[in-house]
Amino acid sequence: MNLLFLLSFFIFILQNINCEEIKSYNFIMLDKKYDKRYSDWGVHPVDIRSKYNKEKRAIDGARLAIKESEKFIRLSKTKFTLDYLSLESDKELKEFFKNKNNLEYDSILLDLDYQSINIIFSDIKANESQIFFNISTANNELRKNSCLENLLHTFPSTSMITDAIAQYLVEKKRNKVLMLTGPLEEDLQYSKSFKDSAKKFGLKITKERNFVNNNDPRIRDKNDISYLTMDKRYNSVLVSDIDREFALKVPNATSKPATITGSSGLVPQAWHWSYLRHGAPQLNGRFERVNDRRMNERDWSAWISIKVIIESVLRTQVLDNLEILDYMKSSNFRVDGSKGMGLNFRQKTNQLRQPILLVSGGNWVTKVAPLKSFTNQSNDLDTLGILNNSCN
Repeated sequence: MNLLFLLSFFIFILQNINCEEIKSYNFIMLDKKYDKRYSDWGVHPVDIRSKYNKEKRAIDGARLAIKESEKFIRLSKTKFTLDYLSLESDKELKEFFKNKNNLEYDSILLDLDYQSINIIFSDIKANESQIFFNISTANNELRKNSCLENLLHTFPSTSMITDAIAQYLVEKKRNKVLMLTGPLEEDLQYSKSFKDSAKKFGLKITKERNFVNNNDPRIRDKNDISYLTMDKRYNSVLVSDIDREFALKVPNATSKPATITGSSGLVPQAWHWSYLRHGAPQLNGRFERVNDRRMNERDWSAWISIKVIIESVLRTQVLDNLEILDYMKSSNFRVDGSKGMGLNFRQKTNQLRQPILLVSGGNWVTKVAPLKSFTNQSNDLDTLGILNNSCN
C-alpha cells in the first residue's frame, strides 16, 4: 500500500514538473469578413449560385499546423496556440492594434490584401517584439519598400510568379509573347512584373492589349478573344486577370495556336493538390481529412508560417522573438515545405525562398520552377523573385 502511494506521489510530482516546464507561444490570424479575394475573385461562373461555393479561408491551413505541433510539445517544451479574428473593416483592424491586448500574441498571421497591410505598417514597426507573416499578398512593393524587419512573406511575390512563367517560356522556346491585361490595378501590376521578368530572361513582348469585360459589339477589339489575338507574331499569351473575369475564356479561343499562361492555362502557384512528390500527397491527405476540401496556396502559406516558428523553437530552444528572427534569417535555417528543397528566407526582402508549381488546366503540376536550366551560384531559388530592396 505504501509502495503504491509513493509511486502515485512520484508520478504526480513528475507531471507537475513537466507542466511547469511547458511554456506557451501564441499565434493569431487576422482576416476580413468581406474580402473580395475570397468572395468575388476566381469564382467560376457556375459556382456563383452553387451551394458548393464556399469560401476557402487560410485559417484551415494554420489550424492544421497547430494540430501537428502537438507532437513537438515535449521536445520544444512549448505549447503552440492559435486564435482567429475575422474583422469587419480596416478601422477595426487599426483598433485591434490600439488595444494592448494584441501584445499577448507572439506571432500574427496576416491574411490581408496590400491596402490593409499598408494601413498597419506603423503598428508592425512599433511592435518589433512580434513576428508578422504575410500569408496571402503577392504585391512586389511589400518586398521592395516595406523595410520592416519583423514582417516575413511566406506567400510568393508577383515577381516570383512571373519569373517562373518566363523560365518556362524560355525553355519551351515560346519566347514571343502577346499580353492580355485586365482593367484592375492588380492586373496592371502583374503585367508590369511580367515585363520585368521578360527583360530578365530575354523574352520578346510582341504586343500588349487591354481587355474590357463588356459584350458591346462596338468595342470587340477590347472584349473578343479571337479579335484581340489576331496578331500573327506571337507563340504564347500571357493573361493578366487577377479576378479571372475573362481568363477562363482564353485557352483554345485565340486566333492561332499558342501556349496560354498567367491567370489561366499554365498557372503558377505556391501549392497545388495535384503535386505528387516530396511528401505533398501526405500533407494534402492530412489537410483533406480535417477540412473536407483540398489544400490551396493560401492554406499552405499559413501552414508553413507556423511551421517555421515551430522549427525555430525546436532548434534554438528559445521563445524570444528577436533570437528566433535572427535564426530564421540565418544561413543555418531550413524548413521542409513538402516541395523537395529546404526553404529559408532572403535577408533583405524577408521573402521565403520556395519553388513555384506550374499547374496545367487546374489539375496537374506540369513543371516546378526554378527549372533545371536556370541556376544561381549560391541558391537556384534566387533565380525567382526580388533579391534586394530599397532599404539601407
